[in-house]
Amino acid sequence: MIRTRKHGRIARYGLALMGAGVLALHGTGCLILPGDDRLETLSHAATLTTNGFVIRYHLAESAAAEWNIVFVHGTPANAGIWHSQFKDPFPGANLIAYDRPGFGLSQPVRRDPHLHEQVSALTNLLAVTPARATLLVGHSYGGPVALLTAARHPELIAGVVLIGGSVDPGQEHPLWIQYPFHTGATSWVLPGWLRQCNRELMTLKSDLLELETELERLRVPVVMLHGERDRQVPVENVAYLGSKLASLGKSNLFQEIVFSDYTHFIPWEHPDAVRLAIQTAVERSAQLRR
Repeated sequence: MIRTRKHGRIARYGLALMGAGVLALHGTGCLILPGDDRLETLSHAATLTTNGFVIRYHLAESAAAEWNIVFVHGTPANAGIWHSQFKDPFPGANLIAYDRPGFGLSQPVRRDPHLHEQVSALTNLLAVTPARATLLVGHSYGGPVALLTAARHPELIAGVVLIGGSVDPGQEHPLWIQYPFHTGATSWVLPGWLRQCNRELMTLKSDLLELETELERLRVPVVMLHGERDRQVPVENVAYLGSKLASLGKSNLFQEIVFSDYTHFIPWEHPDAVRLAIQTAVERSAQLRR
């Protein structure tokens, strides 16, 4: 009887801790729930195993494709958040969306994830995609993944679209309750996708400081699509990136598209805006390459 009561108290404490963690992480953007599997009917699904990565991806090819558009989801989520973009594909483009390592059906799951590992996974995927000019479209945490990839590999990337992108290290302020959930002793009470989300957000500030030092290497246009009502990733990220690129003499690479009434969930709430941002990036890239 005593043991049963003790175990009951432990279970209640664990559930209370998990509940507190879920509520706290809501403010960080960790409750952007994973997408579904609706891409299965709109694309060809495949798995790439290479260099320590297992990457599940979806490919929708166009017979007259001049571009590859690669979609990078945030944290958490998976490739399914891009369903609206695959349902109404961009003309003249192959579409590729993938589960980032640590989410969906991709591996590995890192205890201490970093952006540079995500960049490595993405470049491995790019190596097996059709040979075309490539545009990266990143949402939320996928934004800095796309931006760092473009900075480090300008020979692979022709343009970037950031949607609600987290790029300003000054905006990253982990909540106190995120710290205990970052340790093995307590992180087990969270679902795997939420645990990995917290891990990524706990290392993001230092990763963005590293990204800041690499912006001088950027050679391709960046279109930043954001909403002023974004609670997960403040719109101040837009001014930060614009200012940083201006200080590096790269204002010609940057264009912002900001909507006063949009929130963080633009890919599925406002697909027309995503299409506008992609079209803008394609046109800017073509201009710069003339």
